Amino acid sequence: MNPATNRAQDFLDLLERAKRGRLKIYLGFAAGVGKTVRMLKEAHALKQRGVDVVLAYIEPHGRAETAELIGDLEVIPRKQFEYRGITVEEMDLDRLLARRPAIAIVDEVAHTNVPLCRHRKRYQDILEIIQAGISVICAFNIQHLESLNDLIERVTGVVVRETIPDTFVKEADQVVTVDLSVEDLLERLKTGKIYTADKIPWALEHFFKIA
Repeated sequence: MNPATNRAQDFLDLLERAKRGRLKIYLGFAAGVGKTVRMLKEAHALKQRGVDVVLAYIEPHGRAETAELIGDLEVIPRKQFEYRGITVEEMDLDRLLARRPAIAIVDEVAHTNVPLCRHRKRYQDILEIIQAGISVICAFNIQHLESLNDLIERVTGVVVRETIPDTFVKEADQVVTVDLSVEDLLERLKTGKIYTADKIPWALEHFFKIA
């Protein structure tokens, strides 16, 4: 049994004991360590076991590896809003709740929704989803944790404005940390596997700066 299948089985064991939806978090130590890839591989493993799993919101960030991994997984179409003269796409919470899968995959948990949405933050969408009895597997990076906000600013010089309260992590039934060696992560960054070429110099001076 491969690691993705093992992780899927662990989460299935939790589901069988659940009345409300369960919450699993892939917590990354930096962008590009492979959180979304891990989620998608687990989604495929769950689907192969006959579990009704959908992608509620996935953001490939232009990474070919991530986009290819979506494959034949069901994707909930995003909802479009007209806001301040532009079209904005958000996770379609109501469509997901109506679809009622066993498990929803949600990326970009720290995201702030447009004011036309029911909730201000995506993590609040997730809390509503699990209260409705749908389990969620989601992912975000550690710099978005509210309690680390001051530390992240001191170390990187960046003020992270999209934060997630630590209480959200306490709601989780499983937390899986995802990391890479510094050398491997920098190699991914410099070869354009994390950010586009124009963003690499900024990243090397901030989140990817070696202290």
